[in-house]
Amino acid sequence: SWRLGGNPHSDMTTFSFHPVKHVAMGEGGAVTTSDTDLARRLRRFRNHGMQKDDFNCPEEALAPDGSPNPWYYEMQQLGYNYRLTDIQAALGKSQLDRLAWSLDRRRRLAEEYYRLLAETFDNVLVRPLTLLPGRQHAYHLFVVLIDFDRCGVPRAVVMNRLRQASIGTQVHYIPIHLQPYYRHRYGTGPGDFPRAEQYYARALSLPMYPDLVKNDVVRVVQQLEKALREG
Repeated sequence: SWRLGGNPHSDMTTFSFHPVKHVAMGEGGAVTTSDTDLARRLRRFRNHGMQKDDFNCPEEALAPDGSPNPWYYEMQQLGYNYRLTDIQAALGKSQLDRLAWSLDRRRRLAEEYYRLLAETFDNVLVRPLTLLPGRQHAYHLFVVLIDFDRCGVPRAVVMNRLRQASIGTQVHYIPIHLQPYYRHRYGTGPGDFPRAEQYYARALSLPMYPDLVKNDVVRVVQQLEKALREG
């Protein structure tokens, strides 16, 4: 079995605890690794670069009798305050108790989306992302790909029509090579990553969170069909 942060694909695995994630702490995140050196460096980095062992200045660290000075620490590299608060950690721990329920709810909602989208739309015009065989999806998001040009209605118009029906949607995400920072730093621009741009042009994230019910999904698909049909 693979360990998170210690498998053929990665040395470290990162997690987000943003409010919309499966385990929410308000903000923050975590990093896992099976590499002891990386773990040590991560702990130091999250705490202003400070450590209380392996001192570079033993003459400052040790009392005349050779015992450690109890107050002493060293800042051996630049670090930051990336520590979760105890309150955030307690909230996150409580979220773990509902994680299995949340995953099950999201997967059931996704099944309903798949069924209704297949019944309502031409698969060429509107389709969910492909679910690869042998994979389990956590459905943090539920993205559909829509050929807005062939439907004859811009994405912004569709999103605004859905918003008027009290349905929130979003686009996840704008390709990073189109963001100003990367354009200026690396000289990237439109056409450099055509498949990412093709995905971006068609992507729309529909509501997905565990407190949704079947009738909510039905209404979302109905309103999406209406927003696209009106042209």
